[in-house]
Amino acid sequence: MKVDFFIVGAPKAGTTSLYHYLNEHPQVEMSSQKEPDYFSDKAIHKQGMYYGKNRVNTLDKYESLFVQKENIVYGEGSVSYLFYDNVAEDIKKYNPNAKIIIMLRNPIERAFSHYLMDYRLGLVSDSFENIITKKSKHKNAHLFYQQYIEVSKYANQIQRYLDFFEKENILFIDYEDFKNNVAKTVDQVYDFLNISTEFAADINAKYNTFTMPKNKGIRFIYSFVFLRKILTFFLPLCLVKNFRAFLFKADKKPELLKESRSQLSKIFKNDIKKLDEVLGKNYSKWIK
Repeated sequence: MKVDFFIVGAPKAGTTSLYHYLNEHPQVEMSSQKEPDYFSDKAIHKQGMYYGKNRVNTLDKYESLFVQKENIVYGEGSVSYLFYDNVAEDIKKYNPNAKIIIMLRNPIERAFSHYLMDYRLGLVSDSFENIITKKSKHKNAHLFYQQYIEVSKYANQIQRYLDFFEKENILFIDYEDFKNNVAKTVDQVYDFLNISTEFAADINAKYNTFTMPKNKGIRFIYSFVFLRKILTFFLPLCLVKNFRAFLFKADKKPELLKESRSQLSKIFKNDIKKLDEVLGKNYSKWIK
């Protein structure tokens, strides 16, 4: 079997929701591990990335994530695939006919949302401002900056995929379009994958909604990656969800400071101009 399509990113741009909507479709099987990171595993491991995921570093492990039914389109979503420079070429070698889905979000909003996710998980405690101004003294400060800032610079990342795949095999999705009309966007994805558009996913289900730990103690305990891995390994998915619901609460999302927004606009300005040229579309709305 070969995986037919890949949701390659960007992080915090709706990829989790799309993964679940696709997994509902009777003609689709998504990998049982949402983000296998198979094609980026070596780069992630070499960097010492701080998320501590279960490694899928062999083809056997990778293929074991699929039941391998008949008449099924296989897909996976690993948001690291957009950033690391070897992945586009490696996917092309693995499956020359692969289809690529790229979801793009305002880089300023994406960067801050990524920080809030890491903060919620207890992986970062420094302020967003310290990280983007490179004042943080944390041992992972360079990785935090990469995840929030460098990952948000899309132009070169997208160009790599355009270098290896025909345009008709790449679907670009604007996060705002997805958020404003989920049903229409999901149908576009179904059509792109040549599967039935008559099936309607449960688009009322919400994924990755903003929550925060109920207290500082929970946030501290949850910051230990190995404890989270034990939790997900030994408990069934339904109990994991209930346990997380017990530990976390829905909360009002913090707002980005005006000064930080202004600084990020300057940081991303040139990359957005380059993205305009790469995709032939005006993304200046992101920094106006």
